[in-house]
Amino acid sequence: FDVSSKRVLTTRWVEGQSLARAEEDAGRLCGLALNAYLTMMLDSGILHCDPHPGNLLRTTDGKLCILDWGLVIKVEEELQYSLVDYIAHLTTA
Repeated sequence: FDVSSKRVLTTRWVEGQSLARAEEDAGRLCGLALNAYLTMMLDSGILHCDPHPGNLLRTTDGKLCILDWGLVIKVEEELQYSLVDYIAHLTTA
């Protein structure tokens, strides 16, 4: 949005229900959220830091929507490599 800045976050309304109430797809959407957070952390280096059930929404068409991007951090490249190395050791042990 052109009206957002460092001090003002502009959002829009998204129809759906909290992931905590989306019983039919909760498992699929939680898996998708985990994949999305790993991609954010390890690929883009930008991480949404407020992933509680109220900020994870199942849209009316069954998609995952991550809400409230007011708290975001930059994951430094060195930490990204360390996390990849850690995950690689977990999967090969």
